[in-house]
Amino acid sequence: MNHVEAEKWVIGGLLINPENIDRVKGKLSVEDFSDPTLSKTFATLEEIHHREDVPLERLTIYTILKESLKPDEFEIVQYVGDDIPTDATLEYWTKVVRKQSLERTLREYTDEEDPDPVKIEAVTRELVNLGKNEILYRPIKEVPPISKNRESEIKTGLIDLDRNQKFSPGDVIVIAGRTGEGKTALGTGILYKMSKERMVGMISLEMTAEEVRTRLESSFGDLPDNFFIADPYALTTLDLKTICKAMREEQGVDVILIDYLQLMREREDFRSRHLEVSHIIRRIKEIAKELKIAFIVICQLSRSIDYRGKGSLPSLSDLKESGDVEYAADVVLFIHAPDQEDDEDFVNENVKLLIIAKNRWGPKGKIKIYWDGPRTRFGNYQKGDPNELLS
Repeated sequence: MNHVEAEKWVIGGLLINPENIDRVKGKLSVEDFSDPTLSKTFATLEEIHHREDVPLERLTIYTILKESLKPDEFEIVQYVGDDIPTDATLEYWTKVVRKQSLERTLREYTDEEDPDPVKIEAVTRELVNLGKNEILYRPIKEVPPISKNRESEIKTGLIDLDRNQKFSPGDVIVIAGRTGEGKTALGTGILYKMSKERMVGMISLEMTAEEVRTRLESSFGDLPDNFFIADPYALTTLDLKTICKAMREEQGVDVILIDYLQLMREREDFRSRHLEVSHIIRRIKEIAKELKIAFIVICQLSRSIDYRGKGSLPSLSDLKESGDVEYAADVVLFIHAPDQEDDEDFVNENVKLLIIAKNRWGPKGKIKIYWDGPRTRFGNYQKGDPNELLS
């Protein structure tokens, strides 16, 4: 890896959360950075951290950096701060930067006309010891089992679905469908049911907070106490993490609905929308694991399904600009309204299919769910055997 890239990851981790300087204190110094701009930035962050009169928050940090750096240097730092690793990986990148610094120092010592064996031995020893505390593997019996406590199980409220999939903190469920199929209604309905037992949050890019409130009151008649809403006009993965972290730490939220994936954008210029969506869904999964929250992500289907003929069922390949959606998600659900003229099982029934297209924790298949059109909400389908998936 290019040494500057590793240094950028470390600086990015400090910019997203300046308090992270405590985690690298004693492990890195200004001299470990080979890039002059990043070295100056690290020195400024260290200085700010020791000042009691400066609040450790991003706006203040950026203002001070703008004064201490040249305009072109500040542009570099801004770019670095837009795409950063998760907090959990900061220790790894810190070791990488220190390792690269030691390797440069070792080359300098060995290239001297009269190398000092004491200095060479000291650097070599630190290089050997640098990775000793890193756990690369462990006996399988030391790995704790997945918790079976009721508190760790997240129920959707749809009986047939909960019988066939497991939803836990760190998981990502994608709900996809054509326009107008009821993706948001299903997502908010599941979130409403979850709010009866846990803290939940919604990040709405399509509707305003006022519209979400109206939808909930119209569908369910009341407003949950444990339901929190954010309606940013734009959303990057950096913004997403900031909002989710605040909901998690301040309110104890452990399930968050994102409505919807294709409305998210990154500041970085990607070569294609496909690559950008791939980046976004991977970051969503990383944030879920790091913050120990579960995500429900609404996703739009491409129009390709409309050209396959009447009665065609959606498939993973229909995920619009899918990128790595089908790989990063733990569960992918499709909402599908069968043509009642072709399927006599659905004649005169307010019912839709929920297709489990991917399920990391159980079987795939189809289940029926009740659709209450006038109230724009879904419910459990009572007819038939709820224990079995339709083949």
